[in-house]
Order: sequence, then structure tokens, then C-alpha cells
Amino acid sequence: MNKNFLRNGLATIFALVIFVAQFTVSAADINVASEVAKTIAAPYYARAKERAKTFVELRAYSDHGEHHAELVAVKSQEAADAVEKAAFGNPSYSSIDRVELEVASFMHDTGMDGGTFKDYTEGNSLRKDHPLNSAIHVLENRDAIAALGVNPDMVAVDCMGHSKSTSGIRNLTSHEQWTDCFNRIDAAVELYNKKYPNNKIYFDKSYWTTGETFTKPSEKDPKKIVEVYVLNREMLARTASTVSALRLGDANREESNYPYAQTGAKFEVDFDSYVSDAKDWKSEITKAKIFMIDENGKRTSLLTKGVDDSGYDRMYRAGEGNLLMSCAYNSKTRNVCEIFKVIDGKSFPLCTQKCIEERLEELDTMKNLPVEAHIIISGNYSARDKNRIAKTYEKYCKDATRKHQFSVTFEFKAE
Repeated sequence: MNKNFLRNGLATIFALVIFVAQFTVSAADINVASEVAKTIAAPYYARAKERAKTFVELRAYSDHGEHHAELVAVKSQEAADAVEKAAFGNPSYSSIDRVELEVASFMHDTGMDGGTFKDYTEGNSLRKDHPLNSAIHVLENRDAIAALGVNPDMVAVDCMGHSKSTSGIRNLTSHEQWTDCFNRIDAAVELYNKKYPNNKIYFDKSYWTTGETFTKPSEKDPKKIVEVYVLNREMLARTASTVSALRLGDANREESNYPYAQTGAKFEVDFDSYVSDAKDWKSEITKAKIFMIDENGKRTSLLTKGVDDSGYDRMYRAGEGNLLMSCAYNSKTRNVCEIFKVIDGKSFPLCTQKCIEERLEELDTMKNLPVEAHIIISGNYSARDKNRIAKTYEKYCKDATRKHQFSVTFEFKAE
């Protein structure tokens, strides 16, 4: 036997054992972390529910409370399994501390309460800041989180990074975007400490950087020169992996099984009330029969003027309510595979595809990580309906593959 082959093979096996063992934790560790994190997060989520009732912009916003956090915890661990396998040997990603991920899952949306160091006059600003406020809540509970054996600063960064749209991090390997993330947390901590000088918190970014910087052309505007931290690549890879799993876990909500708003109101969707052959998703929802039933039993149509004038809440209710989503490792392609199960291929197809598209954009942020997406259309259809659905999804998958530069496929699977 070739000695070099044997030596390299043994080295690879040894590296794999170390890689897996480094962050292996028992179920008991995760269960303890879950219970403690739930206890810490509960009052924040209770305040967030009441706060949502005060803003018209949040009245039809999907649940970002305790039930959602519990599902994210499950879905994030599922995604972590896939990310770790696909990332093996990839210098841009790493193994994942599962207890850290569990705590981040329960804490990631606590900032929907708006925090206490900044005032909000409308709901969209609060929603935009919620990852940052979640990070601050983690730092407020530094000792309790550290007692679980995880690093509170890392959990704070995970929470800050969980939203691609509001964290500013659309490339999880970008030193420039993570620099901006750290600077925003530093600025928020400073504001917090000015308001609460007797209860100061702190953020320690020394795990990622010594503070040394370099200058480079901005990714947003190459004509502009920006100052960027020199980041520890191993720590950045670790954070990129954890945040990847958290983003996928967060995205894979199951609104069909829990159709509730942030306010506690329940959504009721008539999935046959779509406009056929619509030119776009906005046209598809013009007659959508979607209602909110608040905790007092009051019914409100989302078509009511002033409730959902943009149409986005109707689109999400129709699209997300028609999907079941999960994440798995494809051993054949060695990719992270995001799986979309379409409950009814005929119902709100453009809204459904719009919601799928948002999840594909999450995969876009995971630069250098091999990913793919697969759509499963469930149910039984007539030959005519199946042909129409197939044409719709053939076009969508072709366009999505071209746009995102990774494979997007579909199949029918009757149940």
C-alpha cells in the first residue's frame, strides 16, 4: 500500500474525528440551555406581543414570539447538521457549537419588544432594529448565558446577524460587512450605557479582532475607501456557520401549522381565493379572502384600507401558509439542500414562489457554501392542472437557477 496514501487517509480520518468531537454536546446540555434561554426570553416576547398591538405596521406581522423561537430552535439544529457536513474542509465555514445555536435560537427575536434604550414612533423602524435589540438583550443577560458554558458575545453576534435584510450582512464571509455589524453593536452599547449608567453592559469583539484595521474600496461603492477590521478567519468561519444555520432555521417557519400574528391574532386564509393567471403576485391577491381574528374574536379583512395597503402581509399569509420548509444534506451533491413542500400547487402560485424566493436569498448570503434548492409539489391533480402547474414551476426554477447561480429543481409527489 502506498505510504503517502495511508498517511493522508489517516490524517483525514483524524481531522474528521477532531472536527466532530470538538463541538459534540449531549442532549442534556441542549435541554438545559433550552429551558434557561426560554426563561430569559419569555418576558421580552411578552412585551413584544403587547408592543405590536400599538403599531399599525405590525398588526398583521407574522408571529415572532415564543412559539416561533421554539420552532427555530428545532429547525436551526436541523440546518446545522446540513451546514456542518457541507462545510467540511471549507475554510470559510466551520463546526457549530450546538448549545450556542440553541440559545441564539431562543433569543434571536427578543428585540421585537423594541428594547428600552431607544424610542420608536412606528413599527417598521422597530422591526428593522430588532436583531440589534436582541443582541443587546443577550448582553443584558451575560452572566446567565455564560453560566450555560457559551460565550454571550458570540450569541449576541448570532442574534444580530440572523436577519439578512436588517443586519446589513448579505455576505457571511465579508470582513467589511461584519466590521459594520460589530460597529453597530458597539454604538448601541454606548447608547444603552448612557441611558443606564448604573447598569452598564459591554460587548467584547476581541474574539474576532484585535482592533487592527486596513483600508479597502467599499463593496457598496468602490470609489469610497472604508476602514475594515482584520478578522480572525477561524472565528469568522465559526460565526458564518452558526448564523447560516440560524438563518435557515428562522426562514423555515411553518405558518400552515401556526397561523398567528405577532399580536396573537389568528390568520384565516381561503386558499381558493387567488386570481388565476395573474401577471404578478400583487395581482394574484387582489381578491384574497384573508382575515385576522384578534383575541377578542374581532375579524378584520386584510383587504381593509389601511391594514395591508402594500399587499405584503397578504402575500406572506398566502405564500408561507402554502409551504412546509426544511433543510437537509444532499449526500450525492454534498450540498446544503433547502426543501420546499408546496401544499397546493394551484393555490397562490406566485405568492408561494415569492416566499420561496426570499428563502433562496438567504442561501445567497452563504458565499462559498455549496447549496441547492428543491421544490416538492404535493397533492393529486388532473392532467390539465398538472400541466399548468408544471409550466409555472419550470419557468420559475429556470429563472431562479440563473439568478442565484445554484440548482433549483422541482418534482410532483402525490400523497
